[in-house]
Amino acid sequence: MLSLIKLSPRWDVHDRRDSFRLQLVCLKYLGLWPPENADERTRSRYIVYGWVLRVVFLHLYVVTQVLYFKDVKDINDIANALFVLMTQVTLAFKLEKFNYNIGRIQACLRKLNCTLYHPKSQVEYRPVLHSMSEVFWLMIFLMFLAIFTIVGWTVSPAFDNERRLPVPAWFPFDYQRSTTTYALLFLYQTIGIVMSATYNFSTDTMFSGLMLHLKGQIVRLGSMVQKVQKLRNKAVKCDDEWKSIRARIEDHSKTQGKTYSEVIECVLFHKNILSFIDEVQDIFHPSIFAQVCASVIILCMTLLQATGDDTTMAELLSCALYLLVMTSQIFIFCYVGNEISYATNQFTEFVGYSDYFKFDKATGKAIVFFMQMTMKDVHIKVGTVLKVTLNLHTFLQIMKLSYSYLAVLQSMESK
Repeated sequence: MLSLIKLSPRWDVHDRRDSFRLQLVCLKYLGLWPPENADERTRSRYIVYGWVLRVVFLHLYVVTQVLYFKDVKDINDIANALFVLMTQVTLAFKLEKFNYNIGRIQACLRKLNCTLYHPKSQVEYRPVLHSMSEVFWLMIFLMFLAIFTIVGWTVSPAFDNERRLPVPAWFPFDYQRSTTTYALLFLYQTIGIVMSATYNFSTDTMFSGLMLHLKGQIVRLGSMVQKVQKLRNKAVKCDDEWKSIRARIEDHSKTQGKTYSEVIECVLFHKNILSFIDEVQDIFHPSIFAQVCASVIILCMTLLQATGDDTTMAELLSCALYLLVMTSQIFIFCYVGNEISYATNQFTEFVGYSDYFKFDKATGKAIVFFMQMTMKDVHIKVGTVLKVTLNLHTFLQIMKLSYSYLAVLQSMESK
């Protein structure tokens, strides 16, 4: 286990999947990562195992929180129950979408390691290694943030005069009368909180991680374009996808020359990256849209609970940590979307750095055509009917909207 979380991992640029090592360990034990090379019976047993975990520690967990609403008396009670419930309902939806698309997600990780995405010169190593480190440290950051939040939630009931569970929930018996019953329910909710947090940061960082890797490949392509006139003859181990592209490049090299073939390689690589971005976006966009929409209510209700008159210092600290987790979650989505848009917007500048006007007529035309292709803006959008663009402006709008709803609810409470 220590080898998985060592602080300075040495990355192999030809094994980019290794940057997801922590996510894959968590997903494996949570029943969300079926063995890729196992037989059908083994995969079926594993899927049942994953369903049992989710039913017991997520779906049943959500039901007890929904039933709590039959006893709410005012807006503070609603805020106390709703900010956690919205997180759980959204998580349940995201996990079912993740489980439904697991075959495509596993295929994306396999594609990430194909020869096409291997750096082929020293200058191309840097963006690839940087992306791998970003993915790894993003997981570390969210994992430790979740640990602090879990500790805050489980410790805060100790500061109350009466027995209180970490999360508001309804049960068909009075758990306050029996120490054993209260302890068992407390343990059940603690396990549920830990699993929910692990589900969240493990699945969310799959989208963010893939996008960060693609951003690194975009930067790497920029290096390839800037040095397009330099020949690269280093042999690399090929897989089927790279062989088909390599064959097309060799045909152009024989008829139009080596420099022309390198331009075609950049064009084909560019198309492949955009196709990969579309695939990742298509897999995760319903889940992220649900998270973005729910975050407005979650942030608003968390702030409302934190600003209540009877809020204890322990509850205030728990709300602050939870607010930090939810804000970080949305910020990371918007950040990676912003990074993809920014990196793709640099393509025209990268192409302009090459001496395309010094090339022969066919090569010059190919580079100008490539420049026109790269002028199209690439934005990561989520949602089907209502489209939301993931960028930093969207993040600020979510924060403003949450604060506006909070002001309305506080005015209603004062009346």
